Amino acid sequence: MANRLYEPVNVEDMNLSYYCRGCHQQVRGVPITDAKYRNGSISENEAWIICKCPTHLCELSFVIYDKLNERIRRVYPFSTFDPASYHEAIPEKIREDLAEADRCYHADAYKGAVTMNRRAVQRLVLDKVKIPGIEKKKLWEQIDALFDAGFITKQLKDTAHEIRHFGNFGAHPSDDLLDNTSVEDAERVDRLTMDLIRIIYIVPYETDQLKKKRNGQ
Repeated sequence: MANRLYEPVNVEDMNLSYYCRGCHQQVRGVPITDAKYRNGSISENEAWIICKCPTHLCELSFVIYDKLNERIRRVYPFSTFDPASYHEAIPEKIREDLAEADRCYHADAYKGAVTMNRRAVQRLVLDKVKIPGIEKKKLWEQIDALFDAGFITKQLKDTAHEIRHFGNFGAHPSDDLLDNTSVEDAERVDRLTMDLIRIIYIVPYETDQLKKKRNGQ
């Protein structure tokens, strides 16, 4: 892959990873056109490409690729991120927070994105842990309570705490470098939040559906 701006880049070598609005997953887009430039591949930083989701079930996406940072900068059409479009196993209030986080991310509001993902994690904890007074505790205590109740592994507890940390950085002023939430930070927090929610809600739901089908229900 080319690492300098003023070099041509083969479309097959581009990092065409983006969030697919159809299947709500991070995917590697399959290019169906060559990269198009306004004034030529040598002089332009932005390449315009039409991609399709590798699932072959979603709509086509028009992407703008940033050669300098080697990543997709924009995906069109913009997602609506309707809470109703998220998996039915996820509680409605958590779907609302996820939709808000994704809207922030696609508006380049990365602090807002990590903050809303943190909020989704806190809603998850309060939905699952039914200890009197849990809602009055700090989030780090709530996450530990989720672990103590057996809902998550040690690794997932660490994941939840990292989401909490970055959500705090997004919500509150800080004197360290983490005050500037990057697009990479927002992407990682979004993926980890969905991984956590998938394990807590979606995997048990889909497993139960298989069990019901096997038992003829």
